[in-house]
Amino acid sequence: MTAPDTLRSRTISSLRWRAAIAVAGLLAAGCTFATNSQHPGRLQLSTADLPNLGRVLVDGNGRTLYLFIADPPNASTCFGACASIWPPVTTQGRPTVADGAQAGMVTTLARPDGPSQIVYAGHPLYYYQADTGRGDTYGQGITQFGALWFAVSPQGQIQTTGSAHGGFQF
Repeated sequence: MTAPDTLRSRTISSLRWRAAIAVAGLLAAGCTFATNSQHPGRLQLSTADLPNLGRVLVDGNGRTLYLFIADPPNASTCFGACASIWPPVTTQGRPTVADGAQAGMVTTLARPDGPSQIVYAGHPLYYYQADTGRGDTYGQGITQFGALWFAVSPQGQIQTTGSAHGGFQF
């Protein structure tokens, strides 16, 4: 092997490793969900009072949970590009509830693209990728993928009050 061939081989090998590390990092970042310490791997549903929105469902980290108007009861229609912007709220095992979330309204559904998705009062639940902080509601009332997205009340209803904004206000 000549010097240019050796250099080219090392460069290609280095690029492959960098690409593999980058892909692994992206996959790890996209596969996180809020679990609770009493039941590792199981998501905790709770509620929070958010400014201009009222009491809505959140996960154990205070992230707002949404429903998609286009979903029929107990079925998700959000896959692919939709699920990359509106990641499904998933769990390993039965989710737990606290602070006003109602255990009798919680079920799960199998997804072909990953773990079980949490369903509340017949509505599959989602995060919004632009909501990065506790209490963010940037997804509230917006239209994407052909229909509206709304936060969910503790009674399992569409929370139509309020508009998209970020964070808890203290």
